[in-house]
Amino acid sequence: MRWERAVRADGRFVRLHIIKEVEDIMKKFMLLCLILSMLSIIFAAEAANPISAYLENPNTESYSKAVSYIAENNAKETEGMGMQLTQAYLANVELNRILDLAKTAKLSAGESFTLANLYLSMEKYPEAIAIYDRINTDTPAWSCPWRHKGEALYQMKDYKASVKALEQAIETNKEHYDAYIWMAKSLYELKKYKAARANMEIAFKLDSSKEHGSSDAEMVDKDIQDLYEKIKAKTK
Repeated sequence: MRWERAVRADGRFVRLHIIKEVEDIMKKFMLLCLILSMLSIIFAAEAANPISAYLENPNTESYSKAVSYIAENNAKETEGMGMQLTQAYLANVELNRILDLAKTAKLSAGESFTLANLYLSMEKYPEAIAIYDRINTDTPAWSCPWRHKGEALYQMKDYKASVKALEQAIETNKEHYDAYIWMAKSLYELKKYKAARANMEIAFKLDSSKEHGSSDAEMVDKDIQDLYEKIKAKTK
């Protein structure tokens, strides 16, 4: 090689060759430092991401920050459902975290009722009924847990047990609109059409707005009217 021959000619080949190797090592070292620096920036950004922070250490505060972060970025997202799906995923993670905490927590009657209603909304009926049972034992004069247990039993197609629970709901609150409606639904399934109609007509005389905004789920008026029409057809 021309460069090597030129270096050999002036007697400095060995020294310059060593210098070149040192320069190559320094270049590689600098490149490695640059790569490590870039990685540290990337990892720092990951750590600063509230979503990653929540998943690493899930708690109420980190969840709130993650949801706020998603809301901000969702406003910027013009296409797709990435942020919305991420929010749904985090909500599910947080839900299961809270349910795990609730298993060992000392809950008040109101908190237990909310937990049971949560299981009811998730269609986990046996879990909901087990909690309603405990509330019924501890606070038998409270109508709402009886009513909700009646709904859970209805959803499990245990209509006779549903009727018994709803009877208690009505016994403890004669103006419990939803209890009469669910009673009519259960009685209809048991083919006790006259009794079902009687309960529907009692409900219609009550102020249903008292139930709205409470822990009782508001039933769709159309569904109620459709049920009433079916019951009337059976009791002509």
